Amino acid sequence: MLSAFYYDGKSALRRPVELAIENGRLRLQGAGVTLQVSLSEVNFGEPLSGAPRCIELRDGGRCEVADEAGLARLLADVGVGDSAVVKLQKSWRWALGSFVLVVAASVSAYLWGLPEIARVLAQRIPPAAVQKISHDALLQLDRQQFMPSKLSAERQQQIRDQAAAFLSGPGMPSWRLQFRASHNLGGNAFALPGGDIVLLDPLVAQLDDAEINAVLAHEVGHLVERHALRMLIQSAAMSIALAAWFGDVSSAAVGVSGVLLQSGYSRQAELEADAYAARLLLRCCQSAEALVSSLDKIERRTRHASDLLDSHPDTRERIAAIRAMRP
Repeated sequence: MLSAFYYDGKSALRRPVELAIENGRLRLQGAGVTLQVSLSEVNFGEPLSGAPRCIELRDGGRCEVADEAGLARLLADVGVGDSAVVKLQKSWRWALGSFVLVVAASVSAYLWGLPEIARVLAQRIPPAAVQKISHDALLQLDRQQFMPSKLSAERQQQIRDQAAAFLSGPGMPSWRLQFRASHNLGGNAFALPGGDIVLLDPLVAQLDDAEINAVLAHEVGHLVERHALRMLIQSAAMSIALAAWFGDVSSAAVGVSGVLLQSGYSRQAELEADAYAARLLLRCCQSAEALVSSLDKIERRTRHASDLLDSHPDTRERIAAIRAMRP
């Protein structure tokens, strides 16, 4: 006989009972309780270290047994053992192997699965939605970061005309060149999902016309590959995953983690956009040195606070990849 507490599943009343197993049936005997249940209708639960073992009955009742060792002996005497899952959980080798498998699957999904899913989904977002995202993003940037460009209307039109002559033709995506200034962003250019390419004044001042065309070709490469949309999809998926993983960790911690994890995707996107621009330059001009010199000038004028948070790959790596390409 084994001591336990019985709950009938209809009230919170706890009753002390004695358990026994006879002739393939579980027998419960105690104050006001007399039950016999076939073992096939009993779930003996899973042993948990330091907690009573819960025996579930088909009618909704249950028993809590504090003496786990005594219950194990009682079950062993009638040939009832732990399930295969419980046995595996007790094995440190299987536990370690499962942990390694989960980590490997998660890393694989992050490195290969998520980017591929984002690439496919980015091609299926309706054009109207893409334009809405781009329009709203530019409005937000104009409110928070950008100011009207100080370039003359003649200079802006000259850059537009040169870019149109270089970046037009079959297979070329539609794009619109926007000029802005900024106190915080320095010499830079951005491609928004809907085709807007924002060119900041300091970058125009740093580069000659051929180099500006090379930078714009790089941004068109981002549009062709839909990098902004892919990053948006990946960022949303990563935010959901991080929130689920960290639970109640502050949003600031989750945000920082997301930036760190997403940096690898941005590095790959920059290399892909470089390759697109280099192919255009090699096809039209037999040389991609304008792209190389633009990267070199930007590098000399830019100092990053942290390589870990830098979304762009090392400039020397980018230049080496560009120069390795052939017409």
